[in-house]
Amino acid sequence: MGAEKTVLENGDLLVEINRFGAELARIYDKTHQREVLWEGKPEIWGRHAPILFPFVGKCYEDRYYYEGKAYPMTSHGFARDMEFTLVSQTEEEVWYQLESTEETLKKYPFSFCLQAGIRLEGNQIHVMWKVKNLGEKTMYFMLGGHPAFKTPEGLTVHDFTLDFHRKNEDGPLHYQAPSSKGYQEDSLSGELSLQDGRVKIDQGFFKRVLTYIFDRGQVKEVSLLLPGEVPYVTVRCPGIPYTGVWTVEDTHPFVCLEPWFGRCDKMGYEGELKDREGEVSLEAGKEFVSGYVIEIHKN
Repeated sequence: MGAEKTVLENGDLLVEINRFGAELARIYDKTHQREVLWEGKPEIWGRHAPILFPFVGKCYEDRYYYEGKAYPMTSHGFARDMEFTLVSQTEEEVWYQLESTEETLKKYPFSFCLQAGIRLEGNQIHVMWKVKNLGEKTMYFMLGGHPAFKTPEGLTVHDFTLDFHRKNEDGPLHYQAPSSKGYQEDSLSGELSLQDGRVKIDQGFFKRVLTYIFDRGQVKEVSLLLPGEVPYVTVRCPGIPYTGVWTVEDTHPFVCLEPWFGRCDKMGYEGELKDREGEVSLEAGKEFVSGYVIEIHKN
């Protein structure tokens, strides 16, 4: 599991992608000679940058309803825990593919093809997604990224500042938030105040809110800044409606910047899949294309 890797390399970066889950598993920054992506220590968090499909977050009581029938579903869907097929590879680009099977149809009754690509362009990593509806009925799905960026040696998450690249006149960022059970609750929603588009990750930042889910397409790019406001990494995700920011304070030496189509269920939601907030609908025979960009700063 995860033994087969693809390596892409240019003058700025070296990255590794696991065939299992088509997961970006390593980003090595040659300029600063440091690892940028979390190494996936299982005793803390055993993943690096999983693909979330066909759900983002938890379904209420680990099930959802489609055409009146209940289906079981684990948090963040099943794609991250499946073997993908290598489709194509060059020195700086690779594509993997996952197709529906008899087993997936038992828990997700749609025929699909999910393609996941990684391309290097200088100091940027393009994460690319394609979803094809192979069935004869409209397909409903969610899709997201979950990259975890580690704290450089000698630093903690409290040395990071988040830069949302917003002007003061844009006002605060609205966020939704899940409870400790993993379900979104309106009472936990709020607004995050920024100064010049930025906010320091102070003590308690991820205790006051366990996961910040910025909705309404407000976040088009977000950066982690090192002390002295030095740019470290930026995730660009224009056109993606939700952006999650997560870590577990005091135990997890990384911060996840997560572009999402979709989010966790609302507490108590037992409605139809098509009516769940954040669902993407894809007609029979159609293809959905999206992705995001990770930039590793050279300064």
